[in-house]
Amino acid sequence: MKLGTTSWLTGENFLDNARLVEGRVDFIELLVYSWDRDMRAKVASWLDGLAALDLEYTLHLPTDAAAGAWEAARFFAESGFPLLNMTLHPLPGWREFAWPALVSVENLIDQVEFHPRFTFDLTHSLLGRPLPDHYLPHIVELHLSGFDGRNDHLPLDAATLQRALPYLQEERLVCCEIFDLDEALRAVDKVREAAAPPA
Repeated sequence: MKLGTTSWLTGENFLDNARLVEGRVDFIELLVYSWDRDMRAKVASWLDGLAALDLEYTLHLPTDAAAGAWEAARFFAESGFPLLNMTLHPLPGWREFAWPALVSVENLIDQVEFHPRFTFDLTHSLLGRPLPDHYLPHIVELHLSGFDGRNDHLPLDAATLQRALPYLQEERLVCCEIFDLDEALRAVDKVREAAAPPA
């Protein structure tokens, strides 16, 4: 199991955030909310610095439009920057594009669409539609945060961690999607401890 956090801990700069958690996590989920010329230039300026760190990376593709998500996926695929996974929301029209093989589709609170590679957001499922059992073998990445019954991306609570235990498998990526540096690292430590074999 590889444990990670998002790249949005103290702002949007991927490199600044990655430096803060290097040595504490296995990977960083690079969050790209939208894709335009300015974002492309920023990302391009950070890639060499990111590659020099002792970290691996996943990518969360833009969430505003399928065409922008596809452009970002194509940029990363062509860049040669090493990624473990690319998470895609099932945006309107997403099936019209030829996605790179690393793409996995994430469940949303109100939408679950099958794809052979799947990112399972546990709190999305708890807040909305449950994940059908036949999706389970296709999960490559788990997104985890705390929730209070109405909101997610909160500090990881004991009840949510308990519900996550069946999904903490050796070959899986686990990203703590909590947008606060201290809480994200606390969550990583809690997951690591919960997944450790008994002494």
